[in-house]
Amino acid sequence: MRKTLLALLATAAPALPAAAHVTLDPAQAAPHAYVRAALRVPHGCGTAATTRLTVRLPEGVTGARPMPKPGWTLVLTPHGDAGTPTAHGAARELSAITWEGGRLPNEHYDEFVLRFRAPDQPGATLWFAVRQECEGGAVTDWAEVPAEGRRISDYRHPAASLRLAPR
Repeated sequence: MRKTLLALLATAAPALPAAAHVTLDPAQAAPHAYVRAALRVPHGCGTAATTRLTVRLPEGVTGARPMPKPGWTLVLTPHGDAGTPTAHGAARELSAITWEGGRLPNEHYDEFVLRFRAPDQPGATLWFAVRQECEGGAVTDWAEVPAEGRRISDYRHPAASLRLAPR
């Protein structure tokens, strides 16, 4: 029994780093639907606490709005120079959202929530690059997009992803 358990753990060990990256929940959504998504941050940078998190929104995502987080300040980066007016009262479309000024200890995990409308691209995968900044100047860019035929687990710092369901 013990040998079986050790063999199982040894087999699973290579997958563990991939499970520790910033992810998006849900992992799948309907095309052209409004999505409430949470960026899950499972740890800091090494042992340092997270103090800033920036997500770059993929092309085609519209109407993005972040959920305020107590103790954190929001910084909204508009898309383009002039910005594009949006349909639901927002001044312009966003290219990035940053939560800063808070402190998420390495020993804890948290979620950073946003809402947006997914593009009408059935079967597509949207990649959300996330920059995690921590105390002491440590930075992790979760921005690697898998090449055709490769898996997220093949990368050390994969971008968060959202798969749009086929029709």
